[in-house]
Amino acid sequence: MIGSGRTRLLLAIAFVSLLGGCARSVATIADARMAFASGDLPTAQATLEPIAKKRGRNRDAASLDLAMVKLAAGEVHSAEQTLRELRDRFDQAPKLSLAHDAASTMTDDNTRVFRPASHEEVMIRAMLSICSLARDGTDAEAYALQATTKQDQLRVEAEARGIPLAANHFQPIALAPYLRGVLREATHHDYDDAAKAYQLVSAVQPQFAPAGEDIERATTGAHSAPGHGVLYVIACVGEGPRLEETTAPTTSAALSIASVVLNAQTNQGSGNGDQENGPVLPNIAQVKVPRVVVPPSNLAAINVKASGAEFGVTQTLTDVGQLAISQNEAEMPWTIARAVTRRVVKETTVAKVTDSIGLDGSLGSLFHFAAASAWSGVEKADTRCWGLLPREIQVLRCELPEGNHPVELQAVNFHGIVSGMPRIENVTMVNGRNTYLIVIAPRNAIYVVRSQ
Repeated sequence: MIGSGRTRLLLAIAFVSLLGGCARSVATIADARMAFASGDLPTAQATLEPIAKKRGRNRDAASLDLAMVKLAAGEVHSAEQTLRELRDRFDQAPKLSLAHDAASTMTDDNTRVFRPASHEEVMIRAMLSICSLARDGTDAEAYALQATTKQDQLRVEAEARGIPLAANHFQPIALAPYLRGVLREATHHDYDDAAKAYQLVSAVQPQFAPAGEDIERATTGAHSAPGHGVLYVIACVGEGPRLEETTAPTTSAALSIASVVLNAQTNQGSGNGDQENGPVLPNIAQVKVPRVVVPPSNLAAINVKASGAEFGVTQTLTDVGQLAISQNEAEMPWTIARAVTRRVVKETTVAKVTDSIGLDGSLGSLFHFAAASAWSGVEKADTRCWGLLPREIQVLRCELPEGNHPVELQAVNFHGIVSGMPRIENVTMVNGRNTYLIVIAPRNAIYVVRSQ
């Protein structure tokens, strides 16, 4: 037995000092993202590759970013393969990892196995479709269908969990039916399917003005004028959604979820169904959580000229940033509830340690407060994410005579003013066929990947 109050206090201080853990840094991923945005692909790739190869907590987030870097660099097959492997691994991973989820209650969500956010799961399939278009288009429609199916699945799951207005938070993304329409129309006979797909685009993204022309064209059954082909400029514009740490107030919805979880854990541990003696939730005003931020940018769209003729600017088909914000808000009560649950577990653990070392009275209260505060204070919100997604996916359809055409691409700001050096690509149009230019423009740097 420990005899003196001083000895007990020294042990208590030692316990508190162990709660700080070790510092975690994602600076290298942040550096890679800055290099990508500024046009330095070699540095971005060289920074991300070693992180993606290690079996660390940042491996999957780095791999997602690396896929975007590879696509921008023209390594289309490798980018597609990386995204396919990640898609399959995420699909096969259990929704609940007992070891990592249990560990997270003693630390924070960073201990958990990386799980892509809802919008990231959908965008993996959307970007796979774009990768396919940049290669040969063989699997583009199948990937687009997978994106639609995944979003439907997420909506159903959200409704089952009781998320308010789940249908609004998990709407279909317009990119998927649009690509289906484009590919069906290119067959020169599946015009009815194309028209239905474009009608869905109009319903999901009514601000996309070209949908009306697309519906009319598909309804009349004319892919393009005789002797012409169609160039689709598909642009990934702006720096997309990322996560940063913030504090959020505890809500009644989050506390209710935390109470259910803790009661279930208590009852499972005690082996009885008595919910009267469940843990008491501490008085918590706010907790650390990740929130979605979209980096500010002057880049609004891509201006397109072909053979000297002005064709206009790309128009927004899917707002990835808004999709991420909406779905993050829908999930927030569960994120807050996990933080509250951790606080209860830590408070309970500290209370047990206080009792075990014989601290009581004012000394025990002081230790309990200091230890619980220190332990909770070192928590970090889980800000791992797919940081190189675009802010928006935009598109412009250009009908051009068959033959060779210099296509000029230039950044446009929100005032409609072009800026930066134009990027010129020589494109060969084939009568009655589609050609795709995949443009990735996080800021003023423009990367272009042509369909092969």
